[in-house]
Amino acid sequence: MYLVAAVAAAILVGLASVRPVYRIALARGLVSRDVYKGREGVPRIGGVVALASLLAGYTVLFLEDQRAAPLLMSVLAIGAVSIMDDIRSVSAGLRVAASLVPMLVVAAYVGPTLTIPVLGTFSDVVGAAIFLAVPITINAFNMLDVVNGFLPLSNAVMSAALLAVAALQGKADALPPLAVHMAASLALFTVNRYPAKMFNGNVGSHVLGASLAAIAALNDLAFYLVIAAMPYMVNGILIIYSARGIKQRDVLQRPTRILGGRVAQNCDSNVLTLVRVIVSDGPLDEYGIFRALTLLTFISSMAAVMLCVADLYL
Repeated sequence: MYLVAAVAAAILVGLASVRPVYRIALARGLVSRDVYKGREGVPRIGGVVALASLLAGYTVLFLEDQRAAPLLMSVLAIGAVSIMDDIRSVSAGLRVAASLVPMLVVAAYVGPTLTIPVLGTFSDVVGAAIFLAVPITINAFNMLDVVNGFLPLSNAVMSAALLAVAALQGKADALPPLAVHMAASLALFTVNRYPAKMFNGNVGSHVLGASLAAIAALNDLAFYLVIAAMPYMVNGILIIYSARGIKQRDVLQRPTRILGGRVAQNCDSNVLTLVRVIVSDGPLDEYGIFRALTLLTFISSMAAVMLCVADLYL
């Protein structure tokens, strides 16, 4: 019964927060320009909807089971810093530190255990990779939050895939938080779907990344998260490799450009991204890119489920 209550709380609080978040953003000038559509004044802190939703859902879970504590602490910690970042840009050092907090919280609650199909379970240095998966996922989500609707919808798809994996493996403890994560993702999607009423901001990508990665690490689902989130992972690898290291977004030459409302690759830039690869055959509008990214995430999420099935029954 508490599962239903947690999901209901996540949905209701998320939807109830939409109007006040929208009004506060407009009143405080927390707005950005939609470069794809030429729209001015789009609120940029829509991710607060996901934050409120996750906090509500995880609080209900915590009241029933204190094992939800690391999820609650992880989302609260990175959410607070990310809101400050969206309001008034914080230092790069503080951003990095904020992404490490959920990793440390998870490490305090669970040992280094990573199960990889066929290869087995590792509890040594390889197993410790589950902790690094947390900040990696947070930053990977932020790097690919580039078109309306993709971040929240892809999170709903990936959490659905992990729900299926957890159910197949009999990991009942993972089901409630994954359901809450899906509910929060869908709540955010209502305001970020194309054409977006609000942008996600750093708070949106960071809290969803911290939430899903923490759930995966706490329940030994990290391998399947990496598979499901492969578009995000590939995009991050492309950027880091082509930029020759981890660098601030504002110092990199844009890998794409807008031509008549459509996105085309910028051949003058040496930076590679997944979006640039997608538009390499020709320009696409924002919705076309959204469809391509969503399809890739659906395929990778299905691959995660099928790998689980193969590991269990073949």
